[in-house]
Amino acid sequence: MSEFSLLRPAALLAVSVCVPLAASAEQNAVVVTATRIATPESQIGSSVSVITAEQIARKQYKSVPEALRSLPGLDVVQAGGPGQQTSVFIRGASSSHTLVLIDGINITDPSNPTGAVDFSGLLLDNVERIEVVRGPQSTLYGANAIGGVINIITRKGQGDPRATLTLQAGNHASYYQQLGVQGASQPFDYALSATHLTTHADSVTPKNLRNGLPAEADGYRNGTLSANLGLQATQTLDFAFSGRYIKDQTALDPEAGFGTIEDPDAELKNREVFLRGQGHAVLLDGRWDATLATSYVDYNRRNNNPRLDPSATLQQTRFQGDTLEFSMNNDFYLNPAHTLTLGGGTKRERMNNDGFSDFGGFIVSELSSASARTNYAYAQDQFAFGKRIFGTAGLRLDDRDDFGTELTYRLTGVYRHTPSGTRFTGSVGTGFRAPSLFELYGFTPNNFGSAYRGNPDLEAEKSFGWEVGVEQSFAKERLQLGATWFSNDVDNLIETVFDASFNSTVENINKVHLRGLETFLTAQLLPQLSSRIDYTFTDADVSDDSDRPLLRRPRHKASASLGYTPTPRSSVDLSADYVGKRKDIDRVSGVVKTVQDYTVFNASMTYTVNPSLRLEARVENLLDKHYEPADGFEALGRYIMLGFTATL
Repeated sequence: MSEFSLLRPAALLAVSVCVPLAASAEQNAVVVTATRIATPESQIGSSVSVITAEQIARKQYKSVPEALRSLPGLDVVQAGGPGQQTSVFIRGASSSHTLVLIDGINITDPSNPTGAVDFSGLLLDNVERIEVVRGPQSTLYGANAIGGVINIITRKGQGDPRATLTLQAGNHASYYQQLGVQGASQPFDYALSATHLTTHADSVTPKNLRNGLPAEADGYRNGTLSANLGLQATQTLDFAFSGRYIKDQTALDPEAGFGTIEDPDAELKNREVFLRGQGHAVLLDGRWDATLATSYVDYNRRNNNPRLDPSATLQQTRFQGDTLEFSMNNDFYLNPAHTLTLGGGTKRERMNNDGFSDFGGFIVSELSSASARTNYAYAQDQFAFGKRIFGTAGLRLDDRDDFGTELTYRLTGVYRHTPSGTRFTGSVGTGFRAPSLFELYGFTPNNFGSAYRGNPDLEAEKSFGWEVGVEQSFAKERLQLGATWFSNDVDNLIETVFDASFNSTVENINKVHLRGLETFLTAQLLPQLSSRIDYTFTDADVSDDSDRPLLRRPRHKASASLGYTPTPRSSVDLSADYVGKRKDIDRVSGVVKTVQDYTVFNASMTYTVNPSLRLEARVENLLDKHYEPADGFEALGRYIMLGFTATL
């Protein structure tokens, strides 16, 4: 019997991961990402999850992966403790099928072999909310939005000037400091933040893989600067600028097989820059909203691993990538029942990877350099029929100069029967992932005469997906149930192939079937007590002769939470996350294996001493569970952080 079978009653009936909110409050939330227009969540046909600033503060989340881990349909896989590589899979789709935005900036990494975003360095400083839209979203957001979109929205300054200071400390020699300043004084508004996080953490390598070596801490340091600035030039014209600078350093343990799995001096250094500037005008007496924007993304990653003995790994590699994008979005409010959105833009991506890795005499060189340009245009009609029927219909064309054009579409619908508290939702649409620059043009030769060479003849991965859902509220919306069935088929899956001489490349080979069920239950048990339960079933497999399941996608995932507010000044939250058995690659042998399920409990507490001072505490992995989110990479043990936030 699994641990989850023993803990299911307590985990799923007593505790939850989401900050408690009444169902009515959730239904009245406004979401931007699903339609690009601020829309009540109850009028959106897509599956949406929203994490608010209130939830972040109450749960004491420090990073984006922490906040995302308990959401339905999402699997967050971190290869160890803080700072270790972190991937997010939405509804079984690949991590490269997850599009990530920060204040509208597409932060896809052009230097990554698949273009996927590593979430490990994304802290929550200055974040106002996170919106997650599940299902194909390429019609509004283009390539890589096959699984869904994660949009991180930062705080906009308002009110009188004020500063906040957060200081926290914990075990594993962990320290967290954050200083924020925000306010508004016409015509300016500003929200600035500086954050520093450091921890010694634990070794990411489990004891049974250390080959008798003592454990060494795989520590992490992160410094993040964030800014959101605004200028109201006239009543109808405003300008905005947002930026984020991340510099972090992570201690690593290399892959097994070369005698250096417990490595005291391997490290990864990252520098990431995300910038966006925009002008926004309200024209034709409010009937036309026009936004012209430019954004810039820059990645610089360096792997450094000195050689301690002749058989050890020696690595000095650098991965650089940048994207420059210009875009325009127009919202035309034709009448109360129809809003027409027209937009388009152009972006240029570049990568330049160099250096080498010497695995005990087997030397692999990084010699990849390439660029590409994409032009795109999209249109969407957001409509309503009375107060019960809502929907969208959209179309998009992307034209990339190195592999051609892609046409995508999306339709969504909502029917609300207010008297019975019932809501039906549905959507159907297509998506695509353009081949990455590395997949098209990468070149990594080795000293044994073979090499990886990109395939410039690749086609895009394409998807067709749909979902249908129903939600029902009871007891004046104090109890709410919901279920969504989803399906998503991905064609032209890009996979690596080898020839007899061990040369490798990538080809469009297989088709992937993704289907499953998301369910939830929320309950306002008492005025001070709320709970939420989420369960996701995912069936993700490759459609070939073996019908093999995709790696790191559990068939069963559940989260439960209990939130208690004993007084207006205090809050207590307990949570449990269950991740079921799944297939993974054995870190030592490289063969596919089944890895065990696990359940992790967390707790957080806050107490407001006065309007200027709040005491805070969070315990992750409350029971000090030993588990491996990725095979051969052990998660951090019990992690306690205590501190305060002062408002000046």
